[in-house]
Amino acid sequence: MLQKVRPFEAGDVEAVARIFENVPDGWSKAALEDSLANNSIKSFVLEAQGDAAAFASYLVADDAELVFIVTAENHKRKGCGGMLLGKTLEILGLPCVLEVRESNTPAIKLYEKLGFKLLGTRRNFYSNPRESALIYKLDL
Repeated sequence: MLQKVRPFEAGDVEAVARIFENVPDGWSKAALEDSLANNSIKSFVLEAQGDAAAFASYLVADDAELVFIVTAENHKRKGCGGMLLGKTLEILGLPCVLEVRESNTPAIKLYEKLGFKLLGTRRNFYSNPRESALIYKLDL
């Protein structure tokens, strides 16, 4: 499968908004459009066979905070999220922090495989459903 990681562009908004349709607390089309104008947000798309297969967005300052990484349903369990995360961390070249739902075992396994270390827990951080967040950090 031909895959390419590239910066998120205005032409990707519709496709990425479809990826977010089944994501609790996900970004709306308007939020995706707004993110393009925010210089502190760096977002990327993994393109597979010409489709937006996955999306990652970071808040970037002295380090990077992973805000979202989502994969299209038809591209899940194919390594797309891991490839996108690995390449974008390489591109940014910064330490990275993230929060993940404590029940999101596949994501936790991916983060730990990439070298992220558990820092702590934020109780009742998420809504829809209410759940705690695990905080991870990757030092480069």
